[in-house]
Amino acid sequence: MASASKEEVIGKLNVRVLRGNNLIIADPLTHTSDPYVVLQYGAQKVKTSVQKKNPNPVWNEVLQLSVTNPTKPVHLEVFDEDKFTADDSMGVAEINITDIYDAAKLDLSHATNGTRIKTIYPVGVNYLGGESHVQWKDGKVVQDLILKLKKVESGLIVVQLEWVHVPGVKL
Repeated sequence: MASASKEEVIGKLNVRVLRGNNLIIADPLTHTSDPYVVLQYGAQKVKTSVQKKNPNPVWNEVLQLSVTNPTKPVHLEVFDEDKFTADDSMGVAEINITDIYDAAKLDLSHATNGTRIKTIYPVGVNYLGGESHVQWKDGKVVQDLILKLKKVESGLIVVQLEWVHVPGVKL
């Protein structure tokens, strides 16, 4: 049994940060940006590499987080790397992981590849820039998301979530 001070890990979340689109120009002198993405979940913080001088960066990098509470969102922030001053924020978004968690609890052993489990629509206060589908793909539960960055004029980040079961943990 887990102690009250340490939250039990119920699964892992692989976040494939695919690309950014139409990110803001953070360096007005050079008319460029050097973007990178930071994901934060509780005390965990992971980041992508920096893509130099690119408002439409392609990362295609997988970052892994340990999930302890499926109702807690993943915080995403894009930064512009600066050499001599603090890095500038280029927008924020939140990733709701309850949908992929709920799908991971299902018995999908008889599902065919590509089966859509759930569709989430861009409504209200979510950060979606288009429909998001949770699906069974290559024996895994995955979710593709297009996230609209907030607190900036423009910018989208495309990510794919993959739920990774932890041996011995029953959802």
